Amino acid sequence: MKRDQVALVVGGSRGIGAATAEALAAAGFSLAVSARRAEACDAVVTRIGGTARGFACDASRYEEVHALVEAVVARFGRLDVLINNAGTMDPLGLVDDCDPEAWAGAVTLNLVGAFNGCRAALPHLRAAGLGTIVNLSTGAAFHPLPGWSAYCASKAGLAMFTKTLGAELAGTDIRIYGFQPGMVNTEMTRAGLKVKVNRVSDLDPETFSTPDVPGRAIAWLCSERPEDLSGGEVDINAPDFRARAGLG
Repeated sequence: MKRDQVALVVGGSRGIGAATAEALAAAGFSLAVSARRAEACDAVVTRIGGTARGFACDASRYEEVHALVEAVVARFGRLDVLINNAGTMDPLGLVDDCDPEAWAGAVTLNLVGAFNGCRAALPHLRAAGLGTIVNLSTGAAFHPLPGWSAYCASKAGLAMFTKTLGAELAGTDIRIYGFQPGMVNTEMTRAGLKVKVNRVSDLDPETFSTPDVPGRAIAWLCSERPEDLSGGEVDINAPDFRARAGLG
C-alpha cells in the first residue's frame, strides 16, 4: 500500500533521522533525506537503495526548505510524509554564559525549521487531501533543565506549534504528531551529555535505546496514521503507545 508513497526526512543523515528513513523504506515508502550537505546522506541512501535520494538543505532557511520540497515533488511526483528531524542541543550552559546568536540559532533550527518544513509541504498535502507530518519533540519540552534553556524552550515552542497546526488541520485527512523518542544513544545526545550542567548529564548513554526503536515507532505512525493521536504529543514510553506500535 505504501509503495507509491513518498516520505521526506529533514535531518535524515544520521541518528534518529537515518533510522527513521530506513524504517520507512522497510515499510514501503520511497525516501528522500536531507542534510546541510547532500553527501552527508550518502551512507543512509546507499543502505536504503532503490529510488532513495539525498538532498542538501539548511532547515533554518525557508527558501532552502521550499526548494527542497519542490525538488522532492519534481523527482518523485508527490509528497505524503514529512519528518521534521533537523535540530540541535547547542548551546549548552547557563543563560549567563550562552552566546546570544547561538541561542537564537537553536530556536531557529529547532522551531522555525519545523515551521519551514510544514509551510513548504502543506500546499502539496492539502492538494492531495491527505498526508502525515511528524515533528521530533522531547520530554525536555516539558521539564526545565538547567543549562539546556535553548533546547527546552525551542522544543516547548515546537510542541505548541504542533498542537496549533493540529487544530488548523482538524477535519482534514492530514495528520500531525509531536513525537517524543525518549533517551536515545545518538551522536548528538552523547555530545550533549559531556557538558555537565544538570542531572541528565550524569546518565550513561549506553543505557539508552538505539535509534532504530524510535525509527520503527515513527514508521508505524506514518503507516497507521492514528487519528486519535493527531494534533498532540506522542510519548514512546507510554505503555499504551508501545503496545499499539508493537514495541513491547
